[in-house]
Amino acid sequence: MVPTKQSQSESLQFNVAGLLSGPKGGTRHYELRIPISEMDQLDEAFDIIAPLVGDARFLWTNERIVVVASGETTIRTQCSRCLEPMEQPLSIAIEEAFVPAVDLATGRIRQEEAIDPALLIDAQHILDLSEIMRQALLLALPLTPLCQEDCAGLCPTCGVNLNFEQCTCESAAIDPRWAALGDLFRDQPDDES
Repeated sequence: MVPTKQSQSESLQFNVAGLLSGPKGGTRHYELRIPISEMDQLDEAFDIIAPLVGDARFLWTNERIVVVASGETTIRTQCSRCLEPMEQPLSIAIEEAFVPAVDLATGRIRQEEAIDPALLIDAQHILDLSEIMRQALLLALPLTPLCQEDCAGLCPTCGVNLNFEQCTCESAAIDPRWAALGDLFRDQPDDES
């Protein structure tokens, strides 16, 4: 096995010509420190406020480069209960196999249509992790981000943030269709779990 070559990368695009021309089983290791400016170009659905820091390992196998990468960043979002702005750390992990667009034996462009374009190494031997990274970040986003685990949210009547103020609204009338459920809990002693 060829020893791992380690370097730093500030981009999500990697020239893998040397790896592709080397023996099978060759690897490259990169310490990632992707600046916010490059991460912001990935998607407008989230506001990235910290560089992506992590590492990536490339392994040249039989006609594929397997990329195993992980990293951490921070985004700015809003709490799903109280709608206050908040920061959310995100951890991502990627494991994908990339295929060269050019057949290395013949130099011809591959005509395989079943390959996802995001997983192709282009004709100039550039492996681009941008789309895969974008997808990994979207999958890492929490469905319901919370500013704190016990966030009280907003009053459904007046809209006051219950984390900071006590609501002065009269308790909302219970829908008569649900009133019977409230009676179930009134008849139970407090010490039962």
